[in-house]
Amino acid sequence: MVEVKKVEFKGWENCFLISNEKVEAIVTTDVGPRIIYFGFKGGKNVFCIVEDQAGKKGGDEWRIYGGTRLWHSPEAMPRSYYPDNTPIEYEILTDGIMLIQPTEEWTKLQKIIEFRLDPSLPKAYVTYRIKNNGLFDVKVAAWALSVMRPGGVEVMPVPKIDTGLLPSYPLVMWPYTKLNDHRVVWGEDFILLKQNPNCKPPFKIGYPNLDGWACYLNDGDLFVKYYKHIEGAEYPDFGCSYETYTTDFMLEMETLSPLYNLLPGSEIVHHEEWELNKVSGEIRCEDDVKRLILPLVKKDEK
Repeated sequence: MVEVKKVEFKGWENCFLISNEKVEAIVTTDVGPRIIYFGFKGGKNVFCIVEDQAGKKGGDEWRIYGGTRLWHSPEAMPRSYYPDNTPIEYEILTDGIMLIQPTEEWTKLQKIIEFRLDPSLPKAYVTYRIKNNGLFDVKVAAWALSVMRPGGVEVMPVPKIDTGLLPSYPLVMWPYTKLNDHRVVWGEDFILLKQNPNCKPPFKIGYPNLDGWACYLNDGDLFVKYYKHIEGAEYPDFGCSYETYTTDFMLEMETLSPLYNLLPGSEIVHHEEWELNKVSGEIRCEDDVKRLILPLVKKDEK
């Protein structure tokens, strides 16, 4: 059974706690839309909260806050950094909540996040929508970014495609990406990215994640993100459906929808499924992934 009740959290007075027997989430309606907390009942938040921004609202500067947010891709300044510092509307559901942002004044786009918990399992179902409330077509993708608590290790599966003599998939880098960064392990079957609180230089990569999942293990809590990579669709950033970014205070797990020519009055819909598991042990290499993680990851089509 799912329970939804109003709470205060980290200085934001108008928040809602959504919980079942195993896990709980907190959303705030003072800013956003943001899912600011997710974790086992009585456990730790898998997401990062930027403490000096917690409870803040109002103002014209964009703040990362933490938690999970919705952006539109490709990234651009100032479009992507529209400040979401004002109260949002919401609708309580039987198993969750719908968070509804006012239409953005500059872009005429509107972000909506629908969050639902499974009645009994440690799972959540998150639907992201971007509506075009303007007068002109806009070509964008939905971009779901989860800001993870520092200290963990991310696992990303390497696509396995037999293309013969042709290349199989692109690996996308940013100007600041260093392939010899000590935080990344380039494996045969998996890419591992370690979040290091003592390493500030940013690192980012992206690729078409055909397997449709990635996970983050931190202090025994395994957070798995599932989504669907749509074969043959046009994706942002040279074809990325998954991207990841890290710096000293967090790591971001980012899934993307295909690019759509969004007509006035139409919307993009992008789905994620979240799952939490308890894992005893650490991930240092691919063998650890195969032993600890793969038995917990769904292999069916997302």
